[in-house]
Amino acid sequence: MTKLKDILGYTAAVCLVITLLPQLFYTWKTKKAHDISYGFLFLQLLTCSLFLSYGILLNEKPIIIANSLVLLQSFILCIFKYIFSNKNKINPISIVIANV
Repeated sequence: MTKLKDILGYTAAVCLVITLLPQLFYTWKTKKAHDISYGFLFLQLLTCSLFLSYGILLNEKPIIIANSLVLLQSFILCIFKYIFSNKNKINPISIVIANV
């Protein structure tokens, strides 16, 4: 039974880890992140943090590994959201200076 538990755990971990990869690659490639909501990112970070804590308490390696990696991916996505959302904003001061 332990071997089946490990197989299921690691298979689920791999599936969980690859869920954000397409979004990460797409956001990096297009340099656009305005469609990603901060609410989603906050809930993703909260969920991964809670599941990581849970995995640590249970000493379940698949949960610890998967949620550590997804937490890292979520932080990267937050950084992309911040960088790529602010990159496209027009600075009102530069408009005033350009018109002087």
